[in-house]
Amino acid sequence: MARVALFDPCYLGALRPTDAFHAKRVLEALGDEVTLIDGRCCGQPAYNSGFRGEAKRVSLSLLREARHHDVVVTASGSCTSMVTHFVPGLFEGTKREGAARIAGRFREFTAYVAGHPNLDRLALMLEGTVVYHDSCHMRNELGGTDTVLGLLAKVELLEVRRLAHEAECCGFGGAFTVKLPEVAAVMMTAKLDDIAASGAKVVVSADFSCLAHLESGARGTGQRMETWTVAELLARALG
Repeated sequence: MARVALFDPCYLGALRPTDAFHAKRVLEALGDEVTLIDGRCCGQPAYNSGFRGEAKRVSLSLLREARHHDVVVTASGSCTSMVTHFVPGLFEGTKREGAARIAGRFREFTAYVAGHPNLDRLALMLEGTVVYHDSCHMRNELGGTDTVLGLLAKVELLEVRRLAHEAECCGFGGAFTVKLPEVAAVMMTAKLDDIAASGAKVVVSADFSCLAHLESGARGTGQRMETWTVAELLARALG
Protein backbone atom coordinates (compact mmCIF):
# COMPACT_ATOMS: atom_id res chain seq x y z
CA MET A 1 0.00 0.00 0.00
CA ALA A 2 1.39 3.38 -1.03
CA ARG A 3 0.98 6.33 1.31
CA VAL A 4 0.33 9.58 -0.53
CA ALA A 5 -0.87 13.06 0.24
CA LEU A 6 -3.63 14.59 -1.86
CA PHE A 7 -3.22 18.34 -2.27
CA ASP A 8 -6.62 19.96 -2.77
CA PRO A 9 -5.78 23.41 -4.24
CA CYS A 10 -7.40 26.45 -2.62
CA TYR A 11 -9.49 27.45 -5.64
CA LEU A 12 -10.73 23.91 -6.17
CA GLY A 13 -11.65 23.53 -2.53
CA ALA A 14 -13.60 26.78 -2.70
CA LEU A 15 -15.35 26.30 -6.04
CA ARG A 16 -15.91 22.53 -6.15
CA PRO A 17 -15.06 20.92 -2.80
CA THR A 18 -16.48 17.56 -3.86
CA ASP A 19 -13.59 17.06 -6.28
CA ALA A 20 -11.17 16.16 -3.50
CA PHE A 21 -13.48 13.31 -2.51
CA HIS A 22 -13.60 12.09 -6.11
CA ALA A 23 -9.81 12.11 -6.33
CA LYS A 24 -9.46 10.45 -2.94
CA ARG A 25 -11.90 7.72 -3.93
CA VAL A 26 -9.90 6.93 -7.06
CA LEU A 27 -6.60 6.82 -5.17
CA GLU A 28 -8.07 4.56 -2.51
CA ALA A 29 -9.50 2.28 -5.20
CA LEU A 30 -5.93 1.94 -6.44
CA GLY A 31 -4.95 0.78 -2.97
CA ASP A 32 -3.31 3.96 -1.68
CA GLU A 33 -3.58 5.35 1.83
CA VAL A 34 -4.48 9.01 1.39
CA THR A 35 -3.86 12.03 3.59
CA LEU A 36 -5.56 15.27 2.55
CA ILE A 37 -3.71 18.58 2.36
CA ASP A 38 -6.26 21.35 1.97
CA GLY A 39 -6.72 25.02 2.72
CA ARG A 40 -3.40 25.99 1.13
CA CYS A 41 -2.33 27.81 -2.00
CA CYS A 42 0.60 27.09 -4.30
CA GLY A 43 1.25 30.82 -4.71
CA GLN A 44 0.30 31.03 -8.38
CA PRO A 45 -2.23 33.93 -8.19
CA ALA A 46 0.28 36.19 -6.46
CA TYR A 47 3.15 35.00 -8.66
CA ASN A 48 1.29 35.69 -11.90
CA SER A 49 0.35 39.15 -10.63
CA GLY A 50 3.98 40.06 -9.90
CA PHE A 51 3.84 39.74 -6.12
CA ARG A 52 6.84 37.45 -5.63
CA GLY A 53 7.17 38.05 -1.89
CA GLU A 54 3.58 37.08 -1.24
CA ALA A 55 3.90 34.05 -3.51
CA LYS A 56 6.98 32.95 -1.59
CA ARG A 57 5.21 33.17 1.78
CA VAL A 58 2.17 31.29 0.55
CA SER A 59 4.14 28.54 -1.19
CA LEU A 60 6.36 28.13 1.86
CA SER A 61 3.30 27.11 3.90
CA LEU A 62 2.50 24.42 1.33
CA LEU A 63 6.08 23.16 1.18
CA ARG A 64 6.24 22.87 4.96
CA GLU A 65 3.15 20.68 4.93
CA ALA A 66 4.33 18.66 1.93
CA ARG A 67 7.74 17.87 3.45
CA HIS A 68 6.09 15.22 5.63
CA HIS A 69 5.08 13.18 2.56
CA ASP A 70 7.06 11.30 -0.07
CA VAL A 71 4.42 11.78 -2.78
CA VAL A 72 1.96 14.66 -3.09
CA VAL A 73 -0.74 14.09 -5.71
CA THR A 74 -2.27 17.31 -7.03
CA ALA A 75 -5.59 17.41 -8.88
CA SER A 76 -4.62 20.50 -10.88
CA GLY A 77 -2.19 20.80 -13.76
CA SER A 78 -1.64 24.52 -13.18
CA CYS A 79 -0.81 24.09 -9.47
CA THR A 80 1.49 21.16 -10.21
CA SER A 81 3.31 23.22 -12.81
CA MET A 82 3.62 26.17 -10.43
CA VAL A 83 5.13 24.07 -7.66
CA THR A 84 7.49 22.02 -9.78
CA HIS A 85 8.61 24.71 -12.25
CA PHE A 86 8.43 28.04 -10.45
CA VAL A 87 8.25 27.76 -6.66
CA PRO A 88 11.91 26.71 -6.15
CA GLY A 89 13.00 29.85 -8.00
CA LEU A 90 11.39 31.99 -5.30
CA PHE A 91 14.13 30.91 -2.87
CA GLU A 92 17.90 31.26 -2.81
CA GLY A 93 20.86 29.07 -1.89
CA THR A 94 20.21 26.01 0.24
CA LYS A 95 16.57 27.02 0.65
CA ARG A 96 16.14 26.79 -3.11
CA GLU A 97 17.66 23.31 -3.06
CA GLY A 98 15.32 22.27 -0.25
CA ALA A 99 12.31 23.73 -2.05
CA ALA A 100 13.30 21.87 -5.21
CA ARG A 101 13.55 18.56 -3.34
CA ILE A 102 10.07 18.96 -1.88
CA ALA A 103 8.62 20.27 -5.13
CA GLY A 104 9.96 17.15 -6.83
CA ARG A 105 7.55 15.08 -4.77
CA PHE A 106 4.49 16.64 -6.42
CA ARG A 107 2.69 14.57 -9.06
CA GLU A 108 -0.20 15.70 -11.22
CA PHE A 109 -3.25 13.50 -10.55
CA THR A 110 -3.79 12.06 -14.03
CA ALA A 111 -0.08 11.34 -14.51
CA TYR A 112 0.07 9.60 -11.14
CA VAL A 113 -3.03 7.49 -11.80
CA ALA A 114 -1.96 6.63 -15.36
CA GLY A 115 1.37 5.33 -14.08
CA HIS A 116 -0.01 3.48 -11.06
CA PRO A 117 0.88 -0.23 -10.96
CA ASN A 118 -2.67 -1.12 -9.89
CA LEU A 119 -4.50 0.83 -12.59
CA ASP A 120 -5.41 -2.23 -14.66
CA ARG A 121 -7.13 -3.74 -11.63
CA LEU A 122 -9.83 -1.07 -11.78
CA ALA A 123 -12.96 -1.92 -13.71
CA LEU A 124 -13.59 1.50 -15.22
CA MET A 125 -16.86 1.76 -17.13
CA LEU A 126 -19.01 4.77 -17.97
CA GLU A 127 -21.38 4.96 -20.90
CA GLY A 128 -21.65 8.33 -22.59
CA THR A 129 -19.89 11.00 -24.62
CA VAL A 130 -17.56 13.72 -23.38
CA VAL A 131 -15.31 16.27 -25.02
CA TYR A 132 -11.81 16.85 -23.71
CA HIS A 133 -10.51 20.34 -22.96
CA ASP A 134 -6.71 20.44 -22.82
CA SER A 135 -5.55 23.15 -20.43
CA CYS A 136 -2.51 25.23 -21.36
CA HIS A 137 -0.55 24.10 -18.31
CA MET A 138 -1.20 20.43 -18.99
CA ARG A 139 -0.33 20.74 -22.65
CA ASN A 140 2.56 23.20 -22.70
CA GLU A 141 4.24 22.92 -19.30
CA LEU A 142 3.55 19.35 -18.19
CA GLY A 143 3.24 17.70 -21.61
CA GLY A 144 0.36 15.62 -20.27
CA THR A 145 -2.08 15.57 -23.19
CA ASP A 146 -1.39 12.02 -24.31
CA THR A 147 -1.33 10.82 -20.71
CA VAL A 148 -4.79 12.18 -19.98
CA LEU A 149 -6.25 10.85 -23.22
CA GLY A 150 -4.66 7.45 -22.62
CA LEU A 151 -6.20 7.34 -19.17
CA LEU A 152 -9.65 8.27 -20.48
CA ALA A 153 -9.30 5.57 -23.14
CA LYS A 154 -9.25 2.96 -20.37
CA VAL A 155 -12.86 3.76 -19.46
CA GLU A 156 -15.08 1.25 -21.24
CA LEU A 157 -18.14 2.51 -23.18
CA LEU A 158 -16.89 6.10 -23.00
CA GLU A 159 -16.58 8.13 -26.20
CA VAL A 160 -14.03 10.93 -25.90
CA ARG A 161 -14.23 13.63 -28.54
CA ARG A 162 -11.49 16.14 -29.35
CA LEU A 163 -11.93 19.85 -29.93
CA ALA A 164 -11.14 21.20 -33.38
CA HIS A 165 -8.94 23.90 -31.84
CA GLU A 166 -7.64 21.92 -28.87
CA ALA A 167 -4.36 23.83 -28.52
CA GLU A 168 -6.06 27.22 -28.14
CA CYS A 169 -6.43 28.77 -24.67
CA CYS A 170 -9.90 29.08 -23.15
CA GLY A 171 -9.06 32.61 -22.02
CA PHE A 172 -8.87 32.00 -18.27
CA GLY A 173 -5.18 32.26 -17.43
CA GLY A 174 -5.84 33.27 -13.84
CA ALA A 175 -4.94 36.96 -13.53
CA PHE A 176 -5.28 37.29 -17.31
CA THR A 177 -9.07 37.42 -17.04
CA VAL A 178 -8.78 40.35 -14.64
CA LYS A 179 -6.12 42.26 -16.59
CA LEU A 180 -7.64 41.71 -20.05
CA PRO A 181 -11.29 40.73 -19.53
CA GLU A 182 -12.42 41.64 -23.04
CA VAL A 183 -9.77 39.46 -24.65
CA ALA A 184 -10.50 36.63 -22.19
CA ALA A 185 -14.20 36.81 -23.05
CA VAL A 186 -13.55 36.52 -26.79
CA MET A 187 -11.25 33.52 -26.25
CA MET A 188 -13.83 31.90 -23.99
CA THR A 189 -16.58 32.42 -26.56
CA ALA A 190 -14.47 30.77 -29.25
CA LYS A 191 -13.84 27.79 -26.98
CA LEU A 192 -17.53 27.49 -26.15
CA ASP A 193 -18.34 27.49 -29.86
CA ASP A 194 -15.80 24.70 -30.35
CA ILE A 195 -17.41 22.72 -27.53
CA ALA A 196 -20.89 23.21 -29.01
CA ALA A 197 -19.64 22.01 -32.40
CA SER A 198 -18.39 18.79 -30.81
CA GLY A 199 -21.95 17.80 -29.93
CA ALA A 200 -20.91 16.64 -26.47
CA LYS A 201 -22.77 17.94 -23.42
CA VAL A 202 -20.04 17.11 -20.89
CA VAL A 203 -16.64 18.84 -20.90
CA VAL A 204 -13.76 17.09 -19.13
CA SER A 205 -10.44 18.60 -18.15
CA ALA A 206 -7.57 18.05 -15.73
CA ASP A 207 -7.88 21.71 -14.64
CA PHE A 208 -11.05 22.90 -12.97
CA SER A 209 -9.92 26.52 -13.30
CA CYS A 210 -10.61 26.29 -17.04
CA LEU A 211 -13.88 24.49 -16.45
CA ALA A 212 -15.09 27.14 -13.98
CA HIS A 213 -14.32 29.85 -16.54
CA LEU A 214 -16.14 28.01 -19.31
CA GLU A 215 -19.04 27.10 -17.06
CA SER A 216 -19.63 30.74 -16.12
CA GLY A 217 -19.55 31.73 -19.78
CA ALA A 218 -21.98 28.97 -20.72
CA ARG A 219 -24.44 30.13 -18.07
CA GLY A 220 -24.23 33.66 -19.42
CA THR A 221 -24.93 32.58 -22.99
CA GLY A 222 -27.52 29.94 -22.17
CA GLN A 223 -25.37 27.06 -23.41
CA ARG A 224 -26.21 23.84 -21.61
CA MET A 225 -23.27 21.70 -20.59
CA GLU A 226 -21.75 19.92 -17.63
CA THR A 227 -18.13 20.17 -16.52
CA TRP A 228 -16.23 17.31 -14.90
CA THR A 229 -12.65 17.03 -13.84
CA VAL A 230 -10.86 13.82 -14.78
CA ALA A 231 -11.05 12.84 -11.12
CA GLU A 232 -14.84 13.11 -11.15
CA LEU A 233 -15.12 11.15 -14.38
CA LEU A 234 -12.97 8.33 -13.02
CA ALA A 235 -14.91 8.28 -9.75
CA ARG A 236 -18.14 7.96 -11.74
CA ALA A 237 -16.55 5.18 -13.81
CA LEU A 238 -15.83 3.21 -10.65
CA GLY A 239 -19.58 2.68 -10.27
